[in-house]
Amino acid sequence: MIPEISRQEILQWLSTNGWSPDRDITDKAREFIDDAVADSVAEGFPAVPSEAAEKFIRTYGLLQLRNPRRPDEKFFTNPTGGYEGDFEEIAELAQEIGKSLFRVGYELPEGGIFALAEDGCFYYIHHTGTSYIGADEYEAFGNWLRGNFQIL
Repeated sequence: MIPEISRQEILQWLSTNGWSPDRDITDKAREFIDDAVADSVAEGFPAVPSEAAEKFIRTYGLLQLRNPRRPDEKFFTNPTGGYEGDFEEIAELAQEIGKSLFRVGYELPEGGIFALAEDGCFYYIHHTGTSYIGADEYEAFGNWLRGNFQIL
């Protein structure tokens, strides 16, 4: 089992990948959020960004986070990146868990998507199943880095 990753280690990893504590991409974030909402409406499953999703995208949006344990894996923090049918899957999961969800990123090469609930919890949707990955961004980042997903 891969050991827990400390918050300090996660902050260092984020910094290595272009993030800083004062990062705020509010103007750019609004464009990408609006595009994601438009895509969701076009797919027939309108998504409404929560305050938690908007804050996450302002703070971490548009990063390409490499996994140092698996260098070919990247977490793209972009709500517009994803796949056809994502919004239907997100809507189904939202109904199942009883929480509003918004897509905040995707992963390559696995093809999974990351959705953030209104309460700040993170979920990972993949063609092989859906997982809970954290109660906040630090837990979610740490679990993604470790490959520690709790299957729903």
